[in-house]
Amino acid sequence: MQSVRGIALETTDETGSEQLMAEREERAGHALEAYRERRRRRRAEDTYFGSADCLLAHDDAALEDEAERLRRRMDVVEEAHEAGMSPELAEMVYDVAREEGLDPVLAYELVRSGLGVAPPPEGIANAHDQPSSDKYYPTWLLPATPTDDILRERMLRMSFRRMRAMLEEHARPDEAFRAYAREPDVGMFGF
Repeated sequence: MQSVRGIALETTDETGSEQLMAEREERAGHALEAYRERRRRRRAEDTYFGSADCLLAHDDAALEDEAERLRRRMDVVEEAHEAGMSPELAEMVYDVAREEGLDPVLAYELVRSGLGVAPPPEGIANAHDQPSSDKYYPTWLLPATPTDDILRERMLRMSFRRMRAMLEEHARPDEAFRAYAREPDVGMFGF
């Protein structure tokens, strides 16, 4: 009798995991579609034509000047704030995306979808490393960084690196997003 229950439980778990996988793929698809729509509404030279190259961040030298780059940054931050995201998180998303080589607008849509790489199981530490200038300087004098900020930045970095790797690996962006959603440690964690 227990073996029958075990089989039924395994079937339910498989069905539940298939539904979860389908929901993650759907969220990833929504993030890509939102990005495509945003690019469609922008200028003609910025239009999305199906290439994954435009999803990756390019050198800031391609932008006309520093004012243009700051304007784009503020556009993303303001839109994120209007959508209910804290300004600190929106700025962190933009900065981390640029550092990790992902288009910040795509990164914003990915964060809005709630999909991200799981937090590290070993946890995090908020203690500062020993300063390189004076090895005898006591580390307890340095202010501790809040663990939430460290965890959020680490999750953003891991998520954006994984998304960039998928975009570089797959020829089509929709395949890359689907593969990202199917990764075993990607889930709906939120940031």
